Amino acid sequence: MTQGKSISVRLATLKDLEKVTDLHLAIFRPDDHLPVMLGPRYVKATYRWQIRSPKAYILVAEADGKIVGLVGICDKQYTKLMFMACLGEFILSLLKNPTLLFQRKLWQRLFRKPLMSSKGEIMARYSGMAQMTIVTVDANYRGIGVFPALVDAARSFSKARGSRAILVGIYKTNMSSRRAFIKVGWVETPELETLDTVFYVVYLDRAFPKELGITLPE
Repeated sequence: MTQGKSISVRLATLKDLEKVTDLHLAIFRPDDHLPVMLGPRYVKATYRWQIRSPKAYILVAEADGKIVGLVGICDKQYTKLMFMACLGEFILSLLKNPTLLFQRKLWQRLFRKPLMSSKGEIMARYSGMAQMTIVTVDANYRGIGVFPALVDAARSFSKARGSRAILVGIYKTNMSSRRAFIKVGWVETPELETLDTVFYVVYLDRAFPKELGITLPE
């Protein structure tokens, strides 16, 4: 799949593992993302699981012969699945860096409860509701269509896998990401909102919103 003259999007393989890990580490800081707080080995473990798991996939965007963006999708809620798959690396991270045991933010993020409405809980777990695990673009390649190419390809791939919608959670303070998803047609969904996170949904099946009891804006 392509968009424009210089961007191509494809499924990631294990051969891409080092490059996608490096891209992640170049963009996110420990305060931004829990896996980075746990270290490069843990970040790599999360991507290894997403590439290998039959329940998830990673798409990479390439330009100028290198990976400049990526998006991860799980066919269902992914947090517990990913954590259990990477549990060994999680324990190893703590053993190698015992100061993590005293990082309050680590435990707050790891064990925080969504606190969304009961309707939101049902929606998030509903069969056919896929979830975006990550999306990021190299800072040097923003504004040239990489993000739209990635999310458009994700829609096609997830629909082919049988998903009926994809949701993504974004911190409320991250206004640039929120605007980016609105711009490509994702719908802010108050039923899924938590104290610090707002969720956007793109529907791949026109009948799905009605089934969920959601009225889409005109």
